Amino acid sequence: MKTIDFSPKHDVWIRHKDGKLTPMDVPYYEVTQIDESTWQIMSSGDYHYLLAGDETGVAIDTGYGAGNLREFLEQLCGKPVPWVINTHHHFDHSANNFYFDRAFMGEEALPLASIPYPSFDGIDFPSPDYPKTAVGDGAVIPLKGRELEIIRIGDHTADGIAILDRTHRLLFTGDEIMGHGKTLNGSVSKWKQDLEKLMAHRGEFDAIYGGSQKLEDGTLEAFYEAACKVINGEELEPPHKGGGHPPMTDERDEEGHIIYDCQFPHSADVPKNGFFKGNPNMVEFEYKGFRFSYDKTML
Repeated sequence: MKTIDFSPKHDVWIRHKDGKLTPMDVPYYEVTQIDESTWQIMSSGDYHYLLAGDETGVAIDTGYGAGNLREFLEQLCGKPVPWVINTHHHFDHSANNFYFDRAFMGEEALPLASIPYPSFDGIDFPSPDYPKTAVGDGAVIPLKGRELEIIRIGDHTADGIAILDRTHRLLFTGDEIMGHGKTLNGSVSKWKQDLEKLMAHRGEFDAIYGGSQKLEDGTLEAFYEAACKVINGEELEPPHKGGGHPPMTDERDEEGHIIYDCQFPHSADVPKNGFFKGNPNMVEFEYKGFRFSYDKTML
């Protein structure tokens, strides 16, 4: 298919991880090679990944940057990349699904994936009725030479999944586990159950890669311990001042161009009162350097 036309956003700038500014309609990729056949890619949105098997490759998420992502990934690994696996439906993870022959995702994501955010108004995206396949717990993506197992986890979104690559001992978790901590959307009990599912595979992976970054050693264990402490009613340390996301407001250069940071929500897509503000039942705490918050009525 033809490359999606991002030109209506030519006067909007993206600030990339290395500080470089490019127009929103100019393809731009920052690539980190994880091992001989695994790559981490930043275009815009969150990190997405390329896993090459013996004959073909598969993408994990697709970001929402400009350019023909499939063509770029195929050049990167030298093999066809016909499929993508979505860790969840959010547009910054599923915008470029259109380039692939099939997208695998949680069942709840089927009607939600690739729905544009308001900041992309004016861009003519293809219909989101491209081929999709729902995957559940224990499903295996048939990538020859690598065993990719689906683990259903869902607090960030109900359709969340993790992908376990036993062959290369890697776990991909999307936005369910973040490097700074977590604000829960659902109950603490459900969160704890999800973490227990991942902990059950702890001997099968050496590194965790999420939408935000490669996670530090001990992150999964710290999250699980934090969930247990909340469930057990233990006293927890209040969060230190500072940290967290910067205010979600438009930043402009001297010429008036809007500037979006590649890994933060676009200001136009943030609800008026923020994503989590206005809930008087939210409790915040800090544990082992991670910041957590949860609704005390949803234990």
